[in-house]
Amino acid sequence: MNRAVAALAMLVAVCHPAAARAEDGALTKTASIVVHVHASADAAFPLFDPVNETKWDPEWKPRLLGDRVDEGLVFVVGDGDGKSTWLIDRYDVSTRSIGYVVVGKSLLTRIAIHVAPAGTQSTATVTYTRTALDDDGRNAVERFAAHFPTQAPHWEGAINGYLASVAR
Repeated sequence: MNRAVAALAMLVAVCHPAAARAEDGALTKTASIVVHVHASADAAFPLFDPVNETKWDPEWKPRLLGDRVDEGLVFVVGDGDGKSTWLIDRYDVSTRSIGYVVVGKSLLTRIAIHVAPAGTQSTATVTYTRTALDDDGRNAVERFAAHFPTQAPHWEGAINGYLASVAR
């Protein structure tokens, strides 16, 4: 575990002590989707960074706390109870892998994205691991586990729609 992730885990343990104790019944669920992207893996990979995601997701509005998309970049999404703090904990262009750690009011989330060639196109495997930090988080984790696996068509439509619009 790199130092940034270790520091974030310590912060969560201090802010949400119950989440740090397994005997409290912390709930963690993992779910993945595979997104078929109508672009080469090298062209598709940047679409999963926080800046380029704004091109295909009009509701995605990260506020960067740095000026460069790279490992260690911190950014904030949302406001109030919906606010979450994101950290890029892995950014490897050579393997087309990006990872995020996200801390919200009731959830800790790790996101791993890997983009691979698939002929002239590519596939992106997106894996979320969510842990509840309180009872509200437990409900959110349960909903997420049921809902996220159905999201591949939505992501594909948004990304491939964007790619088609810039290809014209």
